[in-house]
Order: sequence, then C-alpha cells, then structure tokens
Amino acid sequence: MPSDYLQLSCPACFWSDIADIEGLIDWLRPVRKFREGREPEWDIVVELVQATLPELTCPKCGQKGLRMAAVDDEADWPEPAACEVCGKPIPEERLEFLPGAKLCAACQQADDDGHGSAEVDYCPRCGAPLELRPSRRGGITRYVPTCTGNPPCRP
Repeated sequence: MPSDYLQLSCPACFWSDIADIEGLIDWLRPVRKFREGREPEWDIVVELVQATLPELTCPKCGQKGLRMAAVDDEADWPEPAACEVCGKPIPEERLEFLPGAKLCAACQQADDDGHGSAEVDYCPRCGAPLELRPSRRGGITRYVPTCTGNPPCRP
C-alpha cells in the first residue's frame, strides 16, 4: 500500500517538508494547478505535484525546483524523547546539544541543585502525582502520600 505522505525537499538548502494530501493541495494552489472545492484522489494529486516540481519555490531559500520522495512508513518517524522524571518531551535543541540527555532542562536543574531526582509516585485512582504531606493525626509528625489531583482523591 502506498504511503499517504510525500516529502518535498530543496536541493539547494536541504529544506524539507512532509505533507499529506491537504498539504500537497496547498502547494498546488499558488501555482494555479488546483481549483477550490475539488476532492481529487491521491494518485491525481501526486501526478500534479510531480509535474509541477520545477515551478515550486523553496520557502527557505526561494530557489525554484523541488524534489519529491515517498515517505516509507509512519513507524520509522522518531518518537520524541521524554524526561525520565516529569515525562514531558525533551526539546530537540537540547537533544542536539546533549544527545544522551535523559532529563528536561528544568528537572536537570533541580537535580543539579539537589532538590530532585526522586521518582514520582502517582495516585492509583486518578493518576495525579502524589505529594508527601504531614499527617493530621496528633503526636509525632508523620508524612503520608497525598493525591494532588483537583479534587484530591481520598484514601
């Protein structure tokens, strides 16, 4: 089965873009190769783009003449790396500078300051992070894990 995505690239500046059928139609409208209100088939759009490649202009460097290639498989696209502490995606810029980074910048700073790196526990009922808070019972202060959800779950 053919891919539903094509990669357009510039041979001069190495800019590239991956587009689906709507994205390809957006490339065809400025060069007047596609009318409004039409719903063409994938094969027709691909043929139109292929015939129009010499007329298409690179948005980065302005040179005419783009290249087209099929995107093999969606599963081959890289997954964004997630922070081991907070689970948020690590920005690409950080991974380019530090390829082996396992923490986002905020969690790394907290770890460097000595405030973090303890694993986060999650509420078994709602999945919100648990926070250690003093218990309300009298006597020696004890800390109990408490749900931070809104409203918090009760044990």
